[in-house]
Amino acid sequence: MKSIYLFIALFCLTACSPAKPSNEHPIVADYSAAYNAQDLQAMSALMHPDIEWLSVSGNKITVEAKGKDILTEAMKGYFSDPNMPTGVLRNWSINGDYIAVTETAHWTSKAGETKSQSALTVYQLENDLIRRVYYYPAVKP
Repeated sequence: MKSIYLFIALFCLTACSPAKPSNEHPIVADYSAAYNAQDLQAMSALMHPDIEWLSVSGNKITVEAKGKDILTEAMKGYFSDPNMPTGVLRNWSINGDYIAVTETAHWTSKAGETKSQSALTVYQLENDLIRRVYYYPAVKP
């Protein structure tokens, strides 16, 4: 009889307790997962029509792509590379509609070497869509 009470207590501790809160933002996490799966349709569904992809270097910001159609077309070419990197997001920081992460990309070079690099990336949301992506210079992790 004692074991049934122990089972009930353990069940309630695991099943009845609230879920552990995640520090990941679902829109950015889903976008990254779609990228890794090379699912352009899923990525596009998370993009604001006027999305901007911006590179930040020192005191200069360069617009790499502006608009969902242009960014989607650019990603098609990117996905055609057989050595396309996959990414991992960590060090999440969420401040309103701004989500900062460290993105680490992993890939195999044409020479067969395993490579990686990390960059700070800030996603700005608008109406639950990715409006801007600020990509900072990459470094070795």
